Amino acid sequence: MEQDIGNRQWLRTARGRLKFELAGIAFARKSGFTPEDYANHLWSTGAVNWMGKAIPTTKEYLLKEAEAFRTLYPEVTFELGSLTDKEAELIFTRGCLGGWGRKQWAMARNMGLGKGHVCRYCRQAFRIWANQLGLQACPEPLTNDTCVLRVKVS
Repeated sequence: MEQDIGNRQWLRTARGRLKFELAGIAFARKSGFTPEDYANHLWSTGAVNWMGKAIPTTKEYLLKEAEAFRTLYPEVTFELGSLTDKEAELIFTRGCLGGWGRKQWAMARNMGLGKGHVCRYCRQAFRIWANQLGLQACPEPLTNDTCVLRVKVS
């Protein structure tokens, strides 16, 4: 019972976090900036501190991201793909960091955003964040409603 209450509260918190991030993208657009500009503003510093080292392997980086995804995005499911020190991938199988649930893009649409705006922001956020760690990272949406986050050494 207590765990169910905690799970519901955490889910509400996760939705609030998503709403805040999407609202930021919408505000940036209304102020004449692109989703990429907003991603650069938010994600251009802090990766080394978060990771705990300046140059992680792709496997170390992606495992740390997976841990964060499990915590911050409880309704998003994913599978780990290849994990080597030079290349790694994670496949989002249900939902993504920009939306999840039955009406995955409803919150974004309510803020005047389309899937494309959210994907552009997400791609740039990963690029700029991983670059701080000597890595290249970019999520790519696929036609089967999945998205693959690939990470390589720069």
